[in-house]
Amino acid sequence: MNIVEPSIISCSRRTDIPAFLMDWIIERIKAKHVDVVNPFNRKQISRVSLEPKMVRCFVWWSKNFKEWIKQYLENKALFQSYKGHFFQFTINSPSELEKNLNVSIGERFHQLEWLINEFGVSNINYRYDPIIFYKRMGSTKIQNNLDEFEYIIKGVSNLGIKNLIFSFATLYPKVKNRMKARGYIPVDLPLQEKREILLRLIKICNDYDIQMNACCQPELLGIEGIEQAHCIDAKKIGGIINEKIPIIRDTGQRKDCGCFKSKDIGGYSGIFRCKHNCGYCYASPAKS
Repeated sequence: MNIVEPSIISCSRRTDIPAFLMDWIIERIKAKHVDVVNPFNRKQISRVSLEPKMVRCFVWWSKNFKEWIKQYLENKALFQSYKGHFFQFTINSPSELEKNLNVSIGERFHQLEWLINEFGVSNINYRYDPIIFYKRMGSTKIQNNLDEFEYIIKGVSNLGIKNLIFSFATLYPKVKNRMKARGYIPVDLPLQEKREILLRLIKICNDYDIQMNACCQPELLGIEGIEQAHCIDAKKIGGIINEKIPIIRDTGQRKDCGCFKSKDIGGYSGIFRCKHNCGYCYASPAKS
């Protein structure tokens, strides 16, 4: 077993731990370590130190921080034993592809406001991710999850958010198969159509003083000022905790990812199987 002592803990790109696994993560924090299985080689297990002196920052990824906030308030001393907490908060338009996400936009605005008041707006990355276009089986009508885009942008802007991280859904073969099994056909738009859509979205964002940053999509960079996203940003986290963090690219991510080095402690299956079960998700192993 490898012993891993990272400085930034990603929790998690692979599943929504804040929404569904807070009891588990608190147990692991109290134990001061977690064993992580390599998803590409299940025989390879790394023991990750969760000693407060070894962790510079937790990066929390979620679509619903209700349970995280509850557990934070009940275990405040435990959470505050760590130097930093950073939040990747996804709020998309409600969609039939997110049928299990039973929390309103308004409630998530309240969660976002609470996180900003407690930790500061600099500790938040707001995500509208992914943008997806699709058809129902047997229909020629192309649909998307942009219906409430301006309403959401206005809401997060009113809370002080100045940046948005987005991507168009990456249509891996398993994503196409999963959506087909559920009666949907994903649509991969040509670059020119994506550009036209982005120009409309950028205008909305500009009206609310929000900068759009693209995640893992270099072909979109430079369109009306779109910049590379750094979801896990060592410079930003270093500023939050008042320490200099080595600027090391995370080579374990996709080649176009702008993230800096961290250790993800989530998983894809077993207890980690995400209950959101979104139709477009690359991480979920479930077809139905």
